[in-house]
Amino acid sequence: MTACQEQQKLLVGQYLDTYLPAIDGVIITVQNYARWLNQEHFPCYIATTAAPRGYRDDEPYPIIRYRSVPIARHPPYRYGIPLFDRKFIYSQYDLSPNLIHAHSPFAAGTEARRIARQRRIPLVTSFHSKYYDDVLQATGNKFLAERAVQLIVHFYNHSDYVWTVNESTARTLRDYGYRKSLEIMPNGTDILFPADREAAVVEVNRRFAIQPDEDVILFVGQHVLQKNLLMLLDAAALYKQAGGRFKLLMVGEGYAMPEIRRKADESGLGADIIFAGSIHDRSFLSAIYLRADVFTLPSIYDNSPLVIREAATCGCPSILIAGSNAAEGLQDGVNAYLSENDAQSYCLAIQRAFSHSEQRREIGRQAGIVLGRPWREIVRDVARRYDEIIRDYGSRHTRTRNG
Repeated sequence: MTACQEQQKLLVGQYLDTYLPAIDGVIITVQNYARWLNQEHFPCYIATTAAPRGYRDDEPYPIIRYRSVPIARHPPYRYGIPLFDRKFIYSQYDLSPNLIHAHSPFAAGTEARRIARQRRIPLVTSFHSKYYDDVLQATGNKFLAERAVQLIVHFYNHSDYVWTVNESTARTLRDYGYRKSLEIMPNGTDILFPADREAAVVEVNRRFAIQPDEDVILFVGQHVLQKNLLMLLDAAALYKQAGGRFKLLMVGEGYAMPEIRRKADESGLGADIIFAGSIHDRSFLSAIYLRADVFTLPSIYDNSPLVIREAATCGCPSILIAGSNAAEGLQDGVNAYLSENDAQSYCLAIQRAFSHSEQRREIGRQAGIVLGRPWREIVRDVARRYDEIIRDYGSRHTRTRNG
């Protein structure tokens, strides 16, 4: 049997807690894993929570879903109960995967570990998020957040292979108490450019009533307090008070929308801010990036956000917090603008960006060189590593049984 024929026999399962029609960085990551693995390497399926009523999966690969309920105050995320879904349990027996990859330490991760142990196949887990911050925000209780982190670290300690997206994220997991080995598997970008870029930019102006000569400050992502969005609004208000003329375009949804809207009104931003909601059309989203002059992400919560890679691919530089995980490997004034974590410093970074248009465009171009690696290339490395892991895991366990 040739290596190619042997590889065709492989099947990988991707397990995550929420999938389309919700949109976030983890969902886009798994979507690209499944897309490129199926197109160019070997079959892959996705296991995740049931979608909201009325949504139909139309992806060109298997998506098996299990019972779930919405998480109160955190739409569009859902809580899954796979062990109470007999149809889902049986469907996994029919699939017979060779490797399981869990993208969450919660319900999806627990089910992934159960299947991996039952089938005696390797379990790969990815650490995507700062879970302490998530639990603390949700509960307001430090004890509960610390206890949750202990359980999460236990999950990763009992995985066979653990991946993170960059060195900063690896340090975060080690700060949580993880002590075993880690591998870095970076994120990519999947921007789909419109056929006519100029016409697409004109359409962005028309849809959002933006004047062609107006500066556009962009944010794309979940509207949650962990991303430091209230500070972004304070910085934008300071920039307006200093004479800045702009539109702050906010793309996305999230539990904090009411508080963000209220803050925008209190800050006097008024007609200067546009809430665009979620944009599922990736071509139109790329047009928004092309129209934007600068991308803002004041978060110290995000690890390796896809949105700054998407912006960079479109030549749009980001304003990030110096020392944050999101800013790893980027240099102020070279391929990004770096700010301190306060509104005044962030406002000054916005002013720097708009005071030198040629320099801003060059910084955006350099950001694209550093951050614009496509998902197709990333998944090529993923597939190669999966193949190595399956072979290594099989040989180690064969030696154990024989020894």
